[in-house]
Amino acid sequence: MQIKRKRFLGIPVDIADPDSVYKTIEGFLQDGGKHQIVLLTVDKILKARMDQEYNRLIREASLILPVSSGIIHGAHFHNKGELTRYNPYEFIIKLFMIVEKFGKTAYLLGSRKEDLQEAERNLKVSFPMLKIIGRFAGYFNKTMEEKIVLTIKKSSPSLLVVGKGVKGKEKWIIKNKKEFNPGIYLWIDNYLEVFSGREKKISKKIFSLGLESLSGFFSRPWKIFRIFPFLYFKFLVFIYKILGY
Repeated sequence: MQIKRKRFLGIPVDIADPDSVYKTIEGFLQDGGKHQIVLLTVDKILKARMDQEYNRLIREASLILPVSSGIIHGAHFHNKGELTRYNPYEFIIKLFMIVEKFGKTAYLLGSRKEDLQEAERNLKVSFPMLKIIGRFAGYFNKTMEEKIVLTIKKSSPSLLVVGKGVKGKEKWIIKNKKEFNPGIYLWIDNYLEVFSGREKKISKKIFSLGLESLSGFFSRPWKIFRIFPFLYFKFLVFIYKILGY
């Protein structure tokens, strides 16, 4: 199946089955290009509608893969085709498997130092042939940024995965992309914390129900306020349908 890019609420999203996506990623590792992958959520769609720089970031991404159930249902309501929803944790595992399979390299950026170190140890157990050629903890001050970018450039990883503690998230990648060598770049929220064991991964059942954003509600009750942007998103889906966009 060929990857097709559609616009949903004015924001691009890719329609593709997993086999096509992962074959495309294999191609990214060998074509000498610079490829940013975006895991698209409802929040990111709303942000891209308000922030032109972030909108451009998404438009220029090599892959835009939906991870929120709201996007899947909304796109179906708009007759955009059958979108495949990707579980971020399973996606990053598959990404590491592909990098390992092709003998390529990875660089880990983000999280607290102790979590980063523990995550790297666990990754080496799960992927013994994965070449992790660099790592740097997040929450660094501005004066360290130039050094970090230079280190990543010199190590020239095939895959740069950025996590918590990097100010700007995906914007940090696109801001420094011109300095990096060809490869794949991805921001994914708490993957290092999950691999370190500090945080639990979202269960398949919770993910399938589309309730991952409310996971941990009882320990973080303020998550209930996430209902408001979601309701706004639903409103936009309905209005765009009525207007025929």
